[in-house]
Amino acid sequence: GGIGGGGSGGGGALRPNLCSNCQSKGPFTVNLGETIYGDYQKLTLQESPGSVPPGRLPRHREVVLTHDLIDCARPGDEVDITGIYCCNYDAGLNIRSGFPVFSTHIEANFIRKRGEEAAAAALTEEDVAAVLELARDPNIGSRIIRSIAPSIFGHERVKTALALALFGGVEKTAGAAHRLRGDVNILLLGDPGTSKSQFLKYMEKTAPRAVYTTGKGASAVGLTAAVRRDPMTKEWTLEGGALVMADTGLCLIDEFDKMSDQDRVSIHEAMEQQSISISKAGIVTQLQARCAVIAAANPINGRYDPSQTLVENVELSDPILSRFDVICVIRDVIDPVMDERLAAFVVASHA
Repeated sequence: GGIGGGGSGGGGALRPNLCSNCQSKGPFTVNLGETIYGDYQKLTLQESPGSVPPGRLPRHREVVLTHDLIDCARPGDEVDITGIYCCNYDAGLNIRSGFPVFSTHIEANFIRKRGEEAAAAALTEEDVAAVLELARDPNIGSRIIRSIAPSIFGHERVKTALALALFGGVEKTAGAAHRLRGDVNILLLGDPGTSKSQFLKYMEKTAPRAVYTTGKGASAVGLTAAVRRDPMTKEWTLEGGALVMADTGLCLIDEFDKMSDQDRVSIHEAMEQQSISISKAGIVTQLQARCAVIAAANPINGRYDPSQTLVENVELSDPILSRFDVICVIRDVIDPVMDERLAAFVVASHA
């Protein structure tokens, strides 16, 4: 047996080529009324962004779901899949290539979502004992702040804000229809050369789930979700963007002020309601984007002018500024004493 439309790559019902009883080679006519049809769904399994080595694209593999496994995972979910690695003979692919080529996929038998329970189950007894010992330390807050980007000098308040974003707040649900997010959105606004991008890179390496993107390299579709036509079934499929892939994690956006206004408007809903509504090509759905957004931006004239207000210094609209819980202004103030301490710190770190 096989899966019609997806098993052979032909797009129609699978036709038998040989009768197992009389060894006749046909041709056979398929009785469509007696045929048993079953639902199937195709997923694209992709490496999580945090586990991809530098300089390499994420690997992906098609997964075929049948029966009760359909619709058990949504775009952006981290899953563990148990299945059978299969290969298909694709005549069209062989004709284009000129030599035998087999397309491969995974027929899933079981899918398990990764969540907080899976992360807690990975802790050993020694890890639990170490966590409990750290919890008894009265200065654990300052120790956590000092451990944020230790190679960067100063910026205690910025590190405090980043620590708050890593741990997050408490989500409140006041009834079935009213929900208040618990994630902390942070905007780093400052002069050039004040290690804003280094903070974002450190958060990308530290957080268990983080997606890093830049303002010029990200579009509205790339941040939220894209709808494209599947080349095999010719149906419209949904692909999650950066905010969907960063669900229950961090979404880091560098050069936030370089984004166009149309692209920046697309993340308004994701930052406050933490969901992305899609209504394209007959697909009407809602994706989860429960992530904390940490963005870095430069002032309008390159350097922050303290004689003006914050709104006059940054080219961002009031609705997007109101969605940031913490706005950190990083200024490069000329101070000989602090500059000497900074130079000594940099020299000592490279020694």
